[in-house]
Amino acid sequence: MRLVYFVIFSVALGVLNAQTTVNPDISVIGELVGTWENGSSQLQGSSVELAFQGYVNPYARVDVFLHKHMPEEPIEVEEAVLSIERGLPFGLALRTGKLRPDFGKINGQHNHTFPQIALPTPVEQILSDEKWGASGLEGRWLLPLPWYSNLSVAYLQNGISAEGTPAPGPSMASRYSVFIDLSPVSHLETGVSYYQVLDKADENIKALDLKYKWRPDKYRALVWQTELFNRPASNHLANGSLIVQPKVTAGYSLLNYQFNKVWNLGAIVDYSSNLDEAVYHSEGAFVGYSPAEETTVVRLFLKQEHAGDDTNPQFMAQMLWSLGPHKAHQF
Repeated sequence: MRLVYFVIFSVALGVLNAQTTVNPDISVIGELVGTWENGSSQLQGSSVELAFQGYVNPYARVDVFLHKHMPEEPIEVEEAVLSIERGLPFGLALRTGKLRPDFGKINGQHNHTFPQIALPTPVEQILSDEKWGASGLEGRWLLPLPWYSNLSVAYLQNGISAEGTPAPGPSMASRYSVFIDLSPVSHLETGVSYYQVLDKADENIKALDLKYKWRPDKYRALVWQTELFNRPASNHLANGSLIVQPKVTAGYSLLNYQFNKVWNLGAIVDYSSNLDEAVYHSEGAFVGYSPAEETTVVRLFLKQEHAGDDTNPQFMAQMLWSLGPHKAHQF
């Protein structure tokens, strides 16, 4: 009889294990943001993100992110990607679906991971307020070199819809990046990126990114991340109207220091050579507090914007919470 019980228990355990290998990880992230500027305050937005993630086999995984920004807005598919990470020859990897291509660093980051709460305004000018994502295919090649060196090339059905303009047609993006270990607790990653609308030779963007990270233990880290974008002037027709985009050089530099288990602080500066026909720059400082470690984070952000002769102070507060393995912030 004990043998029968043992067999039944073993079969049931095997079924449960088999079931968990096909069920995806499900996560929910909620956000509430308040903004104070120009003598008025408002709840800038509340949003919920749903994440479904898991391996379909030992070589490939699926990541689906659904985002609902405001109560009156529909649910949007932020990403729905099949990634083949292993098993292809020559160190190749493949991603397909609706994806954010490997173009710089910040384009692939979800907004809830930003320590400064908001997307830098010059980045929003270049990549749009939701950053660049579209249906397409991306290949990545881990080059056979003595150091970590990666080349990615992506073909997307739609290009970047910047500054409220309609998204152009098929576009391509590429990035070459190098990852260097500086010490057992620090590393440096740098990359160069290029974006091109296939049927418009003058619509392209060049980008340079740099990220340094020092992490001596689990609860302390220093991250410095910088990106620079260059977009040439271009003219094109959209819905019967001539769209003129001026030449723009834009970028940001961010420093974030997590100094213990629950606190982090940092600073950010950004710049655009032509934002609404004026030179723009801002500087800001932020602080984050995680009372429940990975599951909850409260952030405060104070920023001073300068556009031409105008100066605009802004204060933002954010509350994030998460349920499931996809956390509200990087911890």
